[in-house]
Amino acid sequence: MSIHNPANVESPRICWYLLKRYTGVFDISYLDYQSLRVSQGHLIITKYDQIELLTIHSYADNIIERKEERSMNGLKLVGFKEQHLHSLQDYISALNMILLVNNKTNHLTGYVAPIVADWPGQIFIRKALHMRTLPNLQNSFPHELEAFLPILGPLHLSLNSREQVLIIYHSFFEKLFHFVFGERKKLAKKPRPWRINLILELAQNGWIKIKSKIIEKFGQTCKDIEYRMMIDLLDNLIPSTLDIYATLFRLGQFDAYIETVF
Repeated sequence: MSIHNPANVESPRICWYLLKRYTGVFDISYLDYQSLRVSQGHLIITKYDQIELLTIHSYADNIIERKEERSMNGLKLVGFKEQHLHSLQDYISALNMILLVNNKTNHLTGYVAPIVADWPGQIFIRKALHMRTLPNLQNSFPHELEAFLPILGPLHLSLNSREQVLIIYHSFFEKLFHFVFGERKKLAKKPRPWRINLILELAQNGWIKIKSKIIEKFGQTCKDIEYRMMIDLLDNLIPSTLDIYATLFRLGQFDAYIETVF
């Protein structure tokens, strides 16, 4: 039985989950909903150390808090090959390293091999899997490719979400950045992950301090588009992107993690 959905991503299935499973989740803000779930005992949140949260995406080997996670102990390296990974052929070449081992061991027979990859890995590997189903191209790709299942990992999801939030709302974060660090400091269009983490963390902590006063001033029913946009950013997007990997996934709160993805 194939593990791959021939329809790839099905929008009707996503809509079904939104309507049947998550109805009511979006009626209140993410911050308020999380507080409600914690108070009702449906969600258990353990506070991580602040420095750890700010360096969660940092790969520098000189960060003491990250040394154990960056350890290579227990890793089995089956091949090492420098590539650009910019094309379909590059990814096929990389996967062939694993398939060469499989020719001797048959370890993929009857098993699924998840490949945690960012967007290029998703699109090219899925493209190869699709092309393999076409009658005139079946023999162009090894049939063992069907054992591979490309998935977007929670770390990639977190990195991409944080970066996207900052890029879309760059004008707001630039004002915040200059207010905190001075007008002469420059905020890049695409900052490094540690800087994105710091800015998002500052925005969330500042918002928590003034939220009640702002809501009191504008009321619960204000429909001004700029106001609603800022409330969405501060009450939904920033806290959910900060939580999704660093807290929810690492604590094993998988239902809350999936819900937050939606």
